[in-house]
Amino acid sequence: MASFPDVTLRRLREDDVPMILALESDPEVMRHSTGIKPATEARRQELLAWLRAPVDNIGHWAVVDPEGAAIGWISLTRLEGTGQLQLAYRLCQAAWGRGYATQAAQQLCAYAWRALDTHELVAVTWPDNQGSQRVLQKLGFTLCGQETHYGRATYVYALARPPR
Repeated sequence: MASFPDVTLRRLREDDVPMILALESDPEVMRHSTGIKPATEARRQELLAWLRAPVDNIGHWAVVDPEGAAIGWISLTRLEGTGQLQLAYRLCQAAWGRGYATQAAQQLCAYAWRALDTHELVAVTWPDNQGSQRVLQKLGFTLCGQETHYGRATYVYALARPPR
């Protein structure tokens, strides 16, 4: 198996807005997500306002490649309608298949177990998103079933907190 350089995580900041806009407007990136959002000035202003809000111990982080470029984001948020803590991520196409999603998710799972009082993490994928399903399986997530989230049929995966 090939060895990949490590990615790092940091909180999203205002200079990440162009990267977020690029992700949201890329049809291939958004094919397995909540839908394309055009990179308009209104959307840019919405993201800037969102990034100015106070952060807490969950939220979004930038995924930064070994050269220091933000290549996507990863988050811990509450899954709509359930309150469960959800792991989610989105990376630019150039970062796909390089192990970055797995590395970033490993780091955020470790943070969740260390810093948050949660007994389980969940993740949601569209049924045809085999790449994300492989990432989740590598991390030890197991398929729990099919549910409707974000107005779509999804697969729900769960990862129990490891024994301390």
